Amino acid sequence: MWLYSTYEVTLPCPVLVRSESGDAVVWQANLKGWDAEVTLTPSAGLGRIRPPTGGGWFYPVSQLEITVARDGELGDEMVHEAAALALVERLLVFLQLRLRHSLLEAVERYEQYYAYPDAEMPAGVRVIEPVLGLVGDYEQQNLHDYMCEMFSKALCQGLLHDAAISIGRGRSRRACLELTMACETVMGMRLDSASLVDAGMGTVFMNRHSEEAREIVRLFQARDAMRQPGSGLFKFVFAAKRQEIENNLTRWQGAVECLVNWLGAMNKGLQEAL
Repeated sequence: MWLYSTYEVTLPCPVLVRSESGDAVVWQANLKGWDAEVTLTPSAGLGRIRPPTGGGWFYPVSQLEITVARDGELGDEMVHEAAALALVERLLVFLQLRLRHSLLEAVERYEQYYAYPDAEMPAGVRVIEPVLGLVGDYEQQNLHDYMCEMFSKALCQGLLHDAAISIGRGRSRRACLELTMACETVMGMRLDSASLVDAGMGTVFMNRHSEEAREIVRLFQARDAMRQPGSGLFKFVFAAKRQEIENNLTRWQGAVECLVNWLGAMNKGLQEAL
């Protein structure tokens, strides 16, 4: 069962982030089964700097947000904030190392530091204590779990509504989960892997809406890929990749809405026939 939360993060002092523009900077990471997507918002109005070591322009950032997700069990939602905090703290360490070192050297120093629990903080890196708060712009808020008896049309529509917000705000991890959950809700079953999706949709829908059916399978494959284990090393998401992700989510959103409308019409026709 997938559990997720999105947090707004405020830093008591800004951290410098390398970027060629003042646009949002997106990073992704996976740490011990926790999948994370972090969006940093540069304070472009404060200007940019080029450090003595060179390596491009850096912008100050004091606001960011993080979505953490996990395919886990009931009870995991109690530690979502702790996981988000740990991932943000790791990112802040990496960004400070990146300010002083080349990318490869920053990665090496970062991995060395976290390889030894009792290691001293790397030289030039200060402790920054972020403040986290749940985002509050969703109908379903931060949905941690939904049980079979809660499968309903209202829940499905709420998830589609929230997915539209996530897509519009570039929260791709969250949008992916909201769309897959909407599918599960309308079909009335949990789908633990993409291999089970065909049976859930049914052959009639797959024959009449073959392209939408293929897109829904791709959606679940993207969700399953979030289970990939990782060492906690953050990866920068380039603008072209972000656009590709947004395009995929928009197509998947249309495919899910098609499935919801199709099954709704089938159920209505069945009820009228009875």
